[in-house]
Amino acid sequence: MKINMAEQRKPISFTKLLTSEILNTTSSSMLMVATPLIAITMLNADALEVGILAASATGAPLLFGLSAGALADRWDRQKILFWCGVGRLLLVLITLLFVYFEKLNIGVLCGLSFALSAIKLLFDSVVAAAIPTIVEQSNLTKANSWYEATNSTAYALGPAIAGWVLQSASALAVYAINALLYLASTLFLRGTALPETTRQHRASEQSHLADITEGIKLLWRNEVQRVIAATAGLFNFFHTAFFTVFAIYALKELDFSAASFGATLSSVGLAGLLGALFAPKIIHSLGIRWALIGSLLIIGPLGIPIIFSEHFPFPQRIALIAFCLAAWDFLIVIHVIVEQTIRQLMISNHQLSRITATTRFISWGADPLGAFFGGVLAASAVGSRGTLLICLLGFVLSAMILLTSQEIRNLNDDALLPVGE
Repeated sequence: MKINMAEQRKPISFTKLLTSEILNTTSSSMLMVATPLIAITMLNADALEVGILAASATGAPLLFGLSAGALADRWDRQKILFWCGVGRLLLVLITLLFVYFEKLNIGVLCGLSFALSAIKLLFDSVVAAAIPTIVEQSNLTKANSWYEATNSTAYALGPAIAGWVLQSASALAVYAINALLYLASTLFLRGTALPETTRQHRASEQSHLADITEGIKLLWRNEVQRVIAATAGLFNFFHTAFFTVFAIYALKELDFSAASFGATLSSVGLAGLLGALFAPKIIHSLGIRWALIGSLLIIGPLGIPIIFSEHFPFPQRIALIAFCLAAWDFLIVIHVIVEQTIRQLMISNHQLSRITATTRFISWGADPLGAFFGGVLAASAVGSRGTLLICLLGFVLSAMILLTSQEIRNLNDDALLPVGE
C-alpha cells in the first residue's frame, strides 16, 4: 500500500516541481537581464565592470561546484529545495532595501549575483537527480523535455518583464516582483515527495572530501561524460563571453533600449520552448548521437548575421538578431535534453548529483572565466564586434570536440543501458 501511495504521488511531485521551476526561472531570468541593464543605465558601468558582474553571476560553480554535488547526494533533497527557495527570497529582499535607500552599487550587484549563483548550483544539482526518482525510466526524455519547456517559457517571460518594468517603473519594482515570484516558487515546493537514495541512508560512511573525489573519478572514468563535460565547458566559456559583450553591443552600438532588448530575448525563449516540445521527435529521428553533435555544430555559423546586423535598418536588425538567437536557443535546449538524458541513463541515481555537479564544475565553472575574458577583450582594441566574432569561432571549436570523439561517434540508443542502484 505504501509503495502504491508513493507511486501515486510521483506525478503530483513532478507537477509541483515544474510549477515551482517556472516561477523560479522567470525570476532568475528577470535578474539575468535586469542586473546588467541596471549596471549600464543606472550605475554607468563600463565593459570591464559588466564583465566582472557577469563573472560574479556565474562564479559559484568554479568555487563550489564539486561540493554541491556531494552535498546534494548526502542531504535530504526535499529540504534542500525548500531552503534554497528561502535563501533566494531573503537575498532579493536585502537587495530591495539597498535600492530603496539608494545604496545600490556594483559591489552589491556582484554579491547578489554570486550568492544566487551558488544557490542555483545546489538547487539544480538536486533537481537533476530527483527527476529520475519521480518519473518512469521510459518517460525520461519526455520529462526532461517538459522540464526544459518550463525553463524556456520562463526565459520567454522574464526578459520582457524585466525590460518593461525597468523602462516604465524602476529597479525597485524589479526586485519587488522577484521577491513575490521566489516566495510563490518556494511555497510550491512544499508537498513534493522525493524518495531518499541508498547513499543518503549511508551518508555517514564517507567523508565530504571522499564524495568529491568519487565524483571526479566517476566523470574521468566515463569517456562519454568526460567528452560532454569538456565540450560544455568550452562552449559555455564562449557563450558567456558572447552575451556579456552583446548586452553592451546592443545598447551602445545597435541602438537597443532596455525594453527592446528584453523583448528580443523573450522572443528567443519561445524558440527554446519549441525546442523542448519537439526534442523527443528530433532525438528519435536523428538518434541520440547526431542530435547531440548536430545541435551544437551549426550554432556558430548561425550567429554570423548578428555581426553584420548594424548595416540593416532598426526593425530588420531586431528581426535578424531575434531569428539567430532563437535558432540558438532551439538547438541549445535540444542539446541540453540529450546531455541530461544520457547522464541519467548511464549513471546510477545515488551518484547522479555528484557527477552532474562535477560536470557543471567544468561547464558552469567556465562561465565566470568567459565573462571576464569577454569584458577584457571588448575593452581592448579588439572591440565588441571583434569579441563576438571570436566567440562564434569558439562555438565551432567546441562542437569539433564532440565530432572528433570516437566514443561519441559510437554512441547509440541501445548502448544507453541504465545502471542500477
